[in-house]
Amino acid sequence: MSPKSFFWTLLGLTITVLLTAGCIRTEPVSKTGSAAPPGTTIRDSSGREVKIPISIKRVVVLNSSTFNMITVIGAADTIIGVNDSTAQSEAAAANKAVFGTFMQPNVEKIIEAKPDAVIGNRMMNPIQVRQLEEAGIPVLFFEFYLPSIFHDEILTLGKLFRKEAQAQKYSDFIMKYQRLIETRLKDIKPEERVTVYFEGYSAYGTAAQGSGGDELVTGAGGINIAGGETVSYPRVSAEWVLQKNPQIIVKTVSNSTKAMGEGHTDNAAVKAIYDNVISRPGWSRLTAVKNNKVVLLASDIGTTPEGSIIGMLYMVKAMYPDRFTDINPYEIYKQMKKEFYHVETNGIIVYP
Repeated sequence: MSPKSFFWTLLGLTITVLLTAGCIRTEPVSKTGSAAPPGTTIRDSSGREVKIPISIKRVVVLNSSTFNMITVIGAADTIIGVNDSTAQSEAAAANKAVFGTFMQPNVEKIIEAKPDAVIGNRMMNPIQVRQLEEAGIPVLFFEFYLPSIFHDEILTLGKLFRKEAQAQKYSDFIMKYQRLIETRLKDIKPEERVTVYFEGYSAYGTAAQGSGGDELVTGAGGINIAGGETVSYPRVSAEWVLQKNPQIIVKTVSNSTKAMGEGHTDNAAVKAIYDNVISRPGWSRLTAVKNNKVVLLASDIGTTPEGSIIGMLYMVKAMYPDRFTDINPYEIYKQMKKEFYHVETNGIIVYP
């Protein structure tokens, strides 16, 4: 036997012995050539480090915004169930199993379903989160209502479902218009920025720092008159609003009113809500009302993934119209719905 043949024979015998003895552990190899780990660690929106399976094939989603984003990135087939409000508000979720509410999910039913993960938000009951984790089911929190962390969230979701390219595409679409807004407003001095009263679904329920509403206002270049309040969602009085006298009023209207949002096209119903708002006691004295600067936004484009740019564009058009004459938010909304949601839009999303 030649020295060269002897070397290769000896090497082969050595490898065989080592494999038999368990000294070399064979692992699956990824497409990049590196060993695939048994799981992946994801940092969710609350900053928690969560170990999840390397492949998510079955997931329970307890957050309608996250449901929409999973659909957008092309992973809707992994969703085996949702919370009650998502099943009611999202047509694509109508036939999904229901696992309780987003705050109080049915833990026993979820455990029986054996999902690879549960996705909720920070309002979930911590006791139930612990019960799920003790049952071996990882729980992640995503919000998708804060523009400041939206891009990190969608890219993390893409990583979670191995849909990075589609997640990046959606993020780029949103970022394009957010950067446009920033560029066109960068030279406005603080004292020249428009003051805004942002109201949620209920009368005099507003939004302060740390809320999605506050980020919409500030992202659109406005000054939130409730920004300095001590809680994220304060309730104020008519007198408080009159004293602050905002230049713009923005109110979000829930789809449950059946007046605004996808599928709702009755202008008379929206006008009734609008008239009710501007006719509140004393509001005729407000600068915003006098100047016809009261805007109703459908909840579809409020503190939602779509709202992180469409709602913001409508607001910035109302606040600084001369700087955005070439921008048509509704056309951008139609493009977004067609390209990413694969649907044609039909409904009143802003008024007037």
